[in-house]
Amino acid sequence: MHPNNAARQAIEGLVRIEETLSEIYHLLADRFPAHRELWSRMAREETTHAKWIRDLSRRVEDGSVSLDEDRFRIEGIQLFIEYAEEKFKEAKAERLPFLHALDMALDLESSLLERKLYQVFKADSESMEQALEDMEYQIREHTERIREALAHEKGQACGARKKDTP
Repeated sequence: MHPNNAARQAIEGLVRIEETLSEIYHLLADRFPAHRELWSRMAREETTHAKWIRDLSRRVEDGSVSLDEDRFRIEGIQLFIEYAEEKFKEAKAERLPFLHALDMALDLESSLLERKLYQVFKADSESMEQALEDMEYQIREHTERIREALAHEKGQACGARKKDTP
């Protein structure tokens, strides 16, 4: 089964989303060396997601995986790409505060979960189902790691303000 043009665009769009997120996280790893491991790990995982999607694309081509054509809308994927690219430009800003970087990353990851963009693939096998579950699990882990970092940073900021008050 060869995917139609819209299906190809959807798959390429999903890859582009993962690559853009990886670029953002690499940039943030360089920008915030004290938190390099957080950002670098997420960047590596986004790169892995892009590889998984490319593998799924090959499986769609050979017919071992199908796309749920009722589920995806290329427009929604394109809008998310534009949003992610806008956030990449924002991440490049000279004076991006760390808390803002965390908020931005949380928004990106949460949006991926809410929009369920990866449900365009139909799981035709247990291994396929597992790959999709693994990707969603890692996205959920990303949101949790970011939330933990946000709570830690906000707690430190509150603690610093308390010390400054008489």
